Amino acid sequence: MDFTQLRYFHEVAQLGTIRKASDKLRVAPSALSRQIQQLEHQVGMPLFERHTRGMRLTDAGEIYALHAKLVMLDAERARSELAALRGLERGGVRLVVVEGLVSNYLMDAIGRFRLDHPDIQFELLVSGTADVVGAVRKGEADIGIAFNAKPDPQVEFLFQLDDEVRAICRLDHPLTRMERVTLRDVFSHPVAMPVTSFGIRALVDETCRVQRLRAAPALVTNSIDALRSFAKAGHGVALITALSCQADAAAGALASVRLADPVLAASIDILVLGGRRLPLAVEAFLRTLRALADERR
Repeated sequence: MDFTQLRYFHEVAQLGTIRKASDKLRVAPSALSRQIQQLEHQVGMPLFERHTRGMRLTDAGEIYALHAKLVMLDAERARSELAALRGLERGGVRLVVVEGLVSNYLMDAIGRFRLDHPDIQFELLVSGTADVVGAVRKGEADIGIAFNAKPDPQVEFLFQLDDEVRAICRLDHPLTRMERVTLRDVFSHPVAMPVTSFGIRALVDETCRVQRLRAAPALVTNSIDALRSFAKAGHGVALITALSCQADAAAGALASVRLADPVLAASIDILVLGGRRLPLAVEAFLRTLRALADERR
């Protein structure tokens, strides 16, 4: 197997055009196209469908693309292990997470990890649950942390933290005086909700479907901070996860109201790409994440 050809194929598969891949690789388009053709000749079948607007993987190409992705990720791990053998504790951890976990669980884990590994660099992106799973599947993130993620055949679920949807509001809000609060009660007030790509929203929508409730949110947003601000300003009630509002509730800045609807109990899922040998830095950080999760059970 020619590693250069594999790398070229991987970039074209990821970017969808010869031109974009050649720009990234700094290789002439004609040379890149020739390498792809040679690879297809060796494989004995076309890996791409050629279109005027770009390149699309064939069924054979899809199979080969998964193989190429794993090889490229293994090469990254090898570089990390060689660095460790030289006594250089360097490396990186790429994270894609749901926003609500950034300020508590994740930052606590990063802070603890960096006490022993100060030279490891973290790259952190925030996204909704569906995009977190997608980033892990595509190899764009080493670790994904998502809320109530749906199963994916290419993604491995390593461990979970228990969580649930909560209604947050000011301490003087009428909901705080009720003994039992349901989603129906929440909807009798102005409500702020996450966008549909968030796992929280999927649970809320499913509860609405089962109970035949109609949601008419005053605010729909992809920002957990905006949901908190909506509640703090007294505009109404916001729906977020229990872990997301833990700090505000502990500080007395907001009330975190538990909901009686059983469907709203869920999990925080820690995800990696299935079948991938992880870089040393990633494996070490996963141990820290797991230890912190065990402490909070």
